[in-house]
Amino acid sequence: MLKLLLKLTAPLISAFVFSACGHNTTSSLASRRALQTIITHDTGATLEEILQYEIIQSACPQYWQLLDAEDKPLASTDAEKFYELEVLCGKWMFIGWETSGKMPLPEILLDAMERSWPERVGQNFSNLGFLANPSDPSGRPLGIARSTTRYTGMPSVNVTCAACHVGKLPDGRYAIGAPNTKLHLSEFNLISYYPLFAAMHKRERDKLSGNIKVFYEELERSERRRIGNGEGGIDWSNVVFKYSTLLRWIGIGPKGLPDAQFVVMPPERDLQSWMNGRRGVFNPGAPMLTIQVENVPNLSIPQLWGISGHETEFQAGRVAPVGQTTKYSSLEKFISSAFIYAYQDLALVRPRYVNPLVSFLRQLKAPKTLESIPSAISESGRVLFTENCKSCHDGAAGESTRLYRSALVGTNPSLENPRENYVATTPIAKLVDSLSEQLKAELRPQPSGIRSRRLSGIWSRQDLMIDGSVENLDDLFCINRQRLRGGSPHGELCGSFNLDEKTSLIAFLKTL
Repeated sequence: MLKLLLKLTAPLISAFVFSACGHNTTSSLASRRALQTIITHDTGATLEEILQYEIIQSACPQYWQLLDAEDKPLASTDAEKFYELEVLCGKWMFIGWETSGKMPLPEILLDAMERSWPERVGQNFSNLGFLANPSDPSGRPLGIARSTTRYTGMPSVNVTCAACHVGKLPDGRYAIGAPNTKLHLSEFNLISYYPLFAAMHKRERDKLSGNIKVFYEELERSERRRIGNGEGGIDWSNVVFKYSTLLRWIGIGPKGLPDAQFVVMPPERDLQSWMNGRRGVFNPGAPMLTIQVENVPNLSIPQLWGISGHETEFQAGRVAPVGQTTKYSSLEKFISSAFIYAYQDLALVRPRYVNPLVSFLRQLKAPKTLESIPSAISESGRVLFTENCKSCHDGAAGESTRLYRSALVGTNPSLENPRENYVATTPIAKLVDSLSEQLKAELRPQPSGIRSRRLSGIWSRQDLMIDGSVENLDDLFCINRQRLRGGSPHGELCGSFNLDEKTSLIAFLKTL
């Protein structure tokens, strides 16, 4: 049935995605006219200020009303108003739409995580680094939103872009596009799969690696179990934790307990990657996809400012591919891939859904430092950067447009190609593979080296380099000290410049 559905829908969906990926007829006029226009307010003193919930919550329905059946603007549409709604809709999707690729989590289990380990996860998962969401009436943290019920049959949630990419700057302001360096996504992922461990027979548990088994056994020992909900009813969240297999077998409890075909523990390599995780990093492969290389380190969360991602610019060699371990030739293709990973469906891979996120991300600008930077010093740094760094950092936002071997920048070699000889092994990974092949739009991961990241807003980072091994700009240049984390990437910077030159380079980088 799935193969028949894919065969029937592939031509239509392919037409949609090629329209979105490089041949964007939906909003090309509006985007060109407003290319430099900043529609949203994305840096501010409070989260309420930058989330703009009252403005963005109705933007998508208004935007979709301006599109015809082929996702083209209606003839009477004002271009500037159309672009404004497109960007605002994209911001709402960024905050409230799942794009993580993680299996949806039944909402009762999310609640159970908070109740079962209150000291470990904290209220609204604050101890795991999630930010509060003042706009969510249900009290969910920022970056956790309603998800598809396709695999769970019940209200479910998942991780959105905002969990990783809304952060607090060193000066205390909040910014969309900033990495959330406090977020412990690895531990959140591990805990969210605890219900599957709880339902495992001993012989299945014994197949897990020792450190993974020890982690889950500790969760089991420390779990606060309760049956009553305090109101004379049953607290299904804790019952489902321990007895999900039994309840599914005898057919009682909440309707639609998870489909056993898809609800499986992630591959061993993903679990190990999370075990090795820390705050401010994420697994380099979508959780449903198997990483093929052993001991792949987690990636520090990138900042999102300065993304261009135009197909024509990529083909001309002016911008880098989009994605760190998944190299896509356009932002449209990157977003399309994210939708496939997240929803395991082609229905959202069309311009009316892809273009808003693309337009929002393209207009995001890096926040300016509040520090006063003497122009003469920063200009001296610009000259030094041009002479010594520009040949590699040659992209529009300071990223490299070429890929380099790990030895050149001192980065872990396993990051060069973590999906080498990629083979789909889990049911969802196989489904995603089938969907991506139907699109024939270069959506499959094609890693082949390491590139430098964008430098926009680098002054605000507290975990530089792809693996987060360098603390900040002072640490990068070893200002009056050895590197605090012992990071090796770009180790030559510590001895290649004198103190005045380092000061000038840092001043220039803070202006980006």
